[in-house]
Amino acid sequence: MSIICPHCGEKTLPREKTVRDGLTAVGVRLVCPFCGGDLGEPPKSEAAVKPVAADSCDRLAALLGEVEKTVKADLAPDEDYGRFCRNCGNFLAHPFKCVCARDHREVDPMGECEFFSKKEE
Repeated sequence: MSIICPHCGEKTLPREKTVRDGLTAVGVRLVCPFCGGDLGEPPKSEAAVKPVAADSCDRLAALLGEVEKTVKADLAPDEDYGRFCRNCGNFLAHPFKCVCARDHREVDPMGECEFFSKKEE
């Protein structure tokens, strides 16, 4: 929607600017991109009030018959946490390539193998 700015008189497309109180966002205002003049609040709509993504997920779950909430994965570290080659005692780092001292082959620092031995600190 193009308008004529009442402050500078130019034909322009207003842009949204977040109004802040310190670091907290308190609202949104429309401003002229040329002069920065305040043009008021943007029009409210039903789509802006209700998120589309949440609505579509609920409708999809109802369609598939899955009305229960899914359980989130537990991302807490367990006993296998950190079993990467870079944390292994056999890992030899070099600027040009990383090598496993056990079998002298090039390895990925984030790779894993069954011969992991914790690096002594």
